[in-house]
Amino acid sequence: MTQATDPAPPRPGPLRLLVWGGAALMAGLSLIAGHPVVALGAAGAMALAALLPLYTWVSGIVMPRGLATGILVYCLCAFSLGEAAGFYAAIPVWDMALHFVASAVLALVGVALALLPTAGAAPRTAGWILGLLGVGFAALVGACWELFEFSIDAVFGTNAQRSGLPDTMGDTAVNIMGASYGALAALRRLWRGTRLPLSGLLVEFCARNPIIYGAWSGRRFPAHVRKPRP
Repeated sequence: MTQATDPAPPRPGPLRLLVWGGAALMAGLSLIAGHPVVALGAAGAMALAALLPLYTWVSGIVMPRGLATGILVYCLCAFSLGEAAGFYAAIPVWDMALHFVASAVLALVGVALALLPTAGAAPRTAGWILGLLGVGFAALVGACWELFEFSIDAVFGTNAQRSGLPDTMGDTAVNIMGASYGALAALRRLWRGTRLPLSGLLVEFCARNPIIYGAWSGRRFPAHVRKPRP
């Protein structure tokens, strides 16, 4: 087991305490009020978000600050508000917004994975290749999710895909748009230093894990990388 590079994380801020406390309160009050689905959604959201610090404890890989809380908020929006509270039906763009954000973050994960061979140093390939790998990773996860929804509908008779093919195609289109934004945000942050929303997750992850990104300098990548001599 590797040692974490950030063994003493900062104390939780008031916003983080508010989010986690609100999720616990939602689970408890929903259970008392006789809404087990809402309670299960809130408890499940907390459990999923807690997997991130658990992974850090097991692996020593330090995640960006606030990412676990962000996952909790996302899961609450998807499970408790989207499914149990009916936001998916009441707000047509609710599902699209969640797909967009998730795909953008997954594209950042894909770019981070693509930087592993160079340990965080500037790659010898063009930047758009990293972006393509990021979009491809996000699209793969998105396709697996749609397959999962189709499977649970077929096995359990649920209605996760709602309108069927139109819902799947719409989700796929939004996934690609979100992934494209995430990849673009990553490339502009790495090569130009542009601070687009969510791009900070990538640079903070690389900076906090020198054990796998030992060549990470925190500086902008050069516009042109000299090719090795034959």
